[in-house]
Amino acid sequence: MKVDTYWDFAQLTQIKTKQMAAKGFEEEFIHLFLKEVRKSLERSSSLLDNSFSAKMYWDMFDMQLAKTLSDSDQFGLKEYLAKAIETYENNSK
Repeated sequence: MKVDTYWDFAQLTQIKTKQMAAKGFEEEFIHLFLKEVRKSLERSSSLLDNSFSAKMYWDMFDMQLAKTLSDSDQFGLKEYLAKAIETYENNSK
């Protein structure tokens, strides 16, 4: 299984459709959401290790979890965004 990274700018050139753009946005949105939830857990609990390596591990874990959640098609954000882009394009013509 290939782990995609957010700093891989070459991936951006692979986005060819509205659906691909919406999926990428949904993945990043879920990743940022998970990251913020984890930050609140770190502040409220001393159970999580705050070392650099632990933070790096959890960030990679959150990235992969966001991809898996986005691939599950359970959020509906991707469809909403694709429809919004299409509506915008139709209204701007």
